[in-house]
Amino acid sequence: MHRNTQQRIIFTGGPSGGKTSIIDMAVRRFGKKLAVVPEAATILYAGGFPRKPGPEAMRHIQRAIYYTVRELEDLTAATSGVPVALCDRGTLDGMAYWPEGETGFLSSVGSERGAEFARYALVLHLRPPRAAQSYQLSGMRVESHKHAMELDQRIEEVWQGHPNRFIIDENSDFLLKANKVLEILDAAVPKLSK
Repeated sequence: MHRNTQQRIIFTGGPSGGKTSIIDMAVRRFGKKLAVVPEAATILYAGGFPRKPGPEAMRHIQRAIYYTVRELEDLTAATSGVPVALCDRGTLDGMAYWPEGETGFLSSVGSERGAEFARYALVLHLRPPRAAQSYQLSGMRVESHKHAMELDQRIEEVWQGHPNRFIIDENSDFLLKANKVLEILDAAVPKLSK
């Protein structure tokens, strides 16, 4: 069995927080020193996984996303040959979408919070814009601004207690927000700067 020695950093938070864009900026800055684990939900939905309404459908969807996230992360660790991976969302994000909240999610996937926390060296929570006019629907994103704000709050609660978590507030100047994240990466992962 492959033993993970790759340091994982997740980008989480509500929809439209800038996760994918800032990951792209980090890749341009640090290049081949890191790998990227793409967002599992986007891969599944773009590939035709049914996006049906209702609590029963959401349970199936979130389990599929959870297992896809794990496999993508483990594949990246086993094949990328680099010490750091930036993950567009993490395994516990699905808990925020779970119909009963936390109740039942972890038992449904056969895990516990501590084990999921241990998968990630650093959690970067990027807040979505508070102003509805700044919120952008694009690609696979279907959540209203109000729903995005609710999800952001639930995601914050999901990752509460992780020993190395940063919450990055929204900023009307996206580059200031992005630079704050890049500074955190510089400080937290010295091997990227070398």
